[in-house]
Amino acid sequence: MKKLITSVCALALMLGTANAQDNTPKSGDWSVGTSAAPILNYVGNLISGVAESPGIDFTNGMSLSGKLFTDDMTAWRAGADLYFTSDSNSTNPFRMGLNVGKEFRKGTSNLQGYYGYQGGLSISSTDDLAGETATDFAGGVNGFVGVEYFVRAKMGIGAEYSYGLNYDGDNISLGGAMGSLMLNLYF
Repeated sequence: MKKLITSVCALALMLGTANAQDNTPKSGDWSVGTSAAPILNYVGNLISGVAESPGIDFTNGMSLSGKLFTDDMTAWRAGADLYFTSDSNSTNPFRMGLNVGKEFRKGTSNLQGYYGYQGGLSISSTDDLAGETATDFAGGVNGFVGVEYFVRAKMGIGAEYSYGLNYDGDNISLGGAMGSLMLNLYF
């Protein structure tokens, strides 16, 4: 009986150690990321039997991001949001935003929380009913909090919430937004 209990405890300890791999980014690592929504939609549709492969679609907007880790828990980050369409019925055929910020992480397991700050600028074109085109500029600074889970080494899925001060050319506003789900690959 003692040998059985000892064997079960040893097996549990070995399995626990094997699953406790550190998949988190380290100093000097960098990442590229994008919205995980197309992949999650594909997997969901695959389960229901109506899957179509995900594609790059700038008409619904495309979000790209990058990070450079200066140490195991701190990263500089930059991102771009792009939207283009050739649809003649669209009132907003072009939009591009750029942002830069700093991220601080907490936790040493595969699930990490993070927070930080960033600033951004955006430009967009707007067509009115008379066919006139206007160019609008906007910007803002905000803080963010988020969570990222490392599903395997060098691959994480995360989500974040941001809150800050924004200027859209006419108004200054204070508010928050739930960011999209992101898929990040680390190198």
